[in-house]
Amino acid sequence: MTDIFDRGPLAPRRRSAATQDGDSVDLRMMFRGVWNDRFIILGAALACGILAAFLVLQVTPRYTSVSQILLDPRERQVITNQQVVSDLKLSDQVVASELSIMRSNLLLEKVIEEIDAIDPKALEILDPAEKSPRFIDSVTSSMLGLFRRSKSDGAGSAEMAERARLERLTWAIRRSVTLSRDGKAYVITIKAETEDPGFSALLAATIAEQYVAQQLQGRRNTATQAADWIETRVEDLRKQVELAEAAVEDYRADSLEKNGTSADIVSQRMVSLNKELIATRVDRVAAEARYNEMARLLETGGFDALGSMFTSDTIKELDTRRVEIEATDAQWAERFDDNHPERRRIAGQLAEVNRALSVEFQRALDAQRNEVQIAQIRENTIRESLEYTEAQYLLVSRSSIGLRQLERQAEVARNMYSDLLNRYAETRTQEQLQQADARIIERATLPGAPSAPRPKLMTFLGLVIGGLLGFGVAAFRQLSTRAYRSPVDLALDTGVPVLGTTPERNWASTAAAIREIEADPMGPVAEAMKKVRNELKLGEEIVEPQSIALLSPLQDEGKTTTTVLLARVSELANKLVVVVDCDFRKNSLQNEYQLPMEHDLGELIRGDCSVLDAVNTDTGLGFDLLANRAPDPTCTDLLTTEWLRSTLDELKQYYDVILVNCPAILPVAETLVLARAVDQRVMLVRHNSTARSAARRCLSTLEHNELDIVGQIMTRVDPRMLSDEDLYRYNY
Repeated sequence: MTDIFDRGPLAPRRRSAATQDGDSVDLRMMFRGVWNDRFIILGAALACGILAAFLVLQVTPRYTSVSQILLDPRERQVITNQQVVSDLKLSDQVVASELSIMRSNLLLEKVIEEIDAIDPKALEILDPAEKSPRFIDSVTSSMLGLFRRSKSDGAGSAEMAERARLERLTWAIRRSVTLSRDGKAYVITIKAETEDPGFSALLAATIAEQYVAQQLQGRRNTATQAADWIETRVEDLRKQVELAEAAVEDYRADSLEKNGTSADIVSQRMVSLNKELIATRVDRVAAEARYNEMARLLETGGFDALGSMFTSDTIKELDTRRVEIEATDAQWAERFDDNHPERRRIAGQLAEVNRALSVEFQRALDAQRNEVQIAQIRENTIRESLEYTEAQYLLVSRSSIGLRQLERQAEVARNMYSDLLNRYAETRTQEQLQQADARIIERATLPGAPSAPRPKLMTFLGLVIGGLLGFGVAAFRQLSTRAYRSPVDLALDTGVPVLGTTPERNWASTAAAIREIEADPMGPVAEAMKKVRNELKLGEEIVEPQSIALLSPLQDEGKTTTTVLLARVSELANKLVVVVDCDFRKNSLQNEYQLPMEHDLGELIRGDCSVLDAVNTDTGLGFDLLANRAPDPTCTDLLTTEWLRSTLDELKQYYDVILVNCPAILPVAETLVLARAVDQRVMLVRHNSTARSAARRCLSTLEHNELDIVGQIMTRVDPRMLSDEDLYRYNY
């Protein structure tokens, strides 16, 4: 197919790779759309900023004080390498364990006691019982009180109240104190955050001091307990050594009287018998293997299969005789058969030799069997001797087990006694030399300003977050649409050139659109329609009269308004123009203008009048109109392509331009009938409204019916969303 610009055959409509998958994004178009939604972004930023500022003002200021503790990895060697309490072998697990100790209620209770000793009222700032309860908490406490038993007064109640206070303050301190490790270093940071700056400094400093103090006290207590235990143990071991040495001497004397031999002699005899048993077992296994192999070969293949396993003189002589007889029989077999007397005599000799060989092999096999039996008897005899010797060795060993056990016990007791004597002296010396594994490297100071909340920062973050949310909403609106935002986008996606664009106007009617053209003949609307007119060559003198159908995928794409405007600007070029309104359902033009009609398009279709009688030439719009008086859906069933084509050809005798206003293609059936009858077809797509899928389905339907599109018009374009080259912007 060819276009009206005589550029040859049009290429088939293909979407580019960037637009075919629907993933390409025109960043300039997207940011232009986001800029149009700038008030959404600004509103969201202001709302979040104001909300953040309001919430910050409702929060009570809190002050933070920081103290730091260093876990010292250096090893201390005062007297020996072995300390009573070893230093910490620092690792990530050890640091995590120390953090858990600092969070424990045992340490925090010591902190509470220390603060109470310094200032008894200081902890009231953290005690929830000292604060006015919220309404919900009051109601909850009242309801729980109905189910609780009343508590009796006295010492028990006082202890329980004090215990409850310690638990409340412990949990309050845990919520107010943050413990953390400073990067990869062995430094623990204690950060206390409360409503009072002085109490924050006091709390952070007290936790650090109590942790170091408890660590040092724990090491000293451990050393003292170790020294006391070693002293008691030394005395016990001294008595054990004396008893063990006496028992060894008594047992040794009794053992010499009972045993007449030594364990070493019996052990050597066992070694010798073991070697003999192994050699005998090897001989027996070899004899059994030879006998089994001879029996198997003799049973399966006869004495021929035994080969050279037997080497006696008789067997060799018989085997030689058998070979000679077989050779003689082979010579006679060359001339005579088996029935010859000589061959029968030779066969008898051969059978006699074979019987003799069989007897000799059987004798050899019996001899091998006897050899196996002798080996078995010898093996059994040696095994019995070995078992007797082992029993004798066991008897001797048992008599010496008690002695060795007593000697080991005595040796262990002496070693332990000696080690503990040395360790006791070292422990008493190291008891007073213990040092903590941690030290304070930064003391808590009085904070000069609240750490939270920070009004300026929170307000700024609120503005930023609100702006990001607003930008996200605006970007989502731009990215989530499935419509066309620019003529370039439309042309790339459909493969059909865009002839022009019409700007968005709030016209109440087509008459208002015509009045804008007449009032501003060089304005954006007039220039846009003139561009379309020139693209379609409707203003040239040499062009033959032609009929043009304005199509659209869906309703409300601006077909009727565009048809009227194009008719008006074509009439300004001194062209005779007639508009054929084939939208039988809506009949938009007649409904708007209510023109008097003697005959209408419906009568023309039924053959009740001629073409000139049906055309209304007194419209006052600058162009003639062929339409129905009222909506008439029955005309859709009477309308045919041949009839409409002949009617349009007849109108060409009187008019230069025939514009056919058609209903939408996708929802209406007769639009294809109208499209087949005209000379040219133009598709209208509404800016940022018509779905891409609808436009593609429309083009696919036209292609299936072999109907080409000369171009497209993007209607109702928002000027803020297009660049200067896409809309008429010209200053004189």
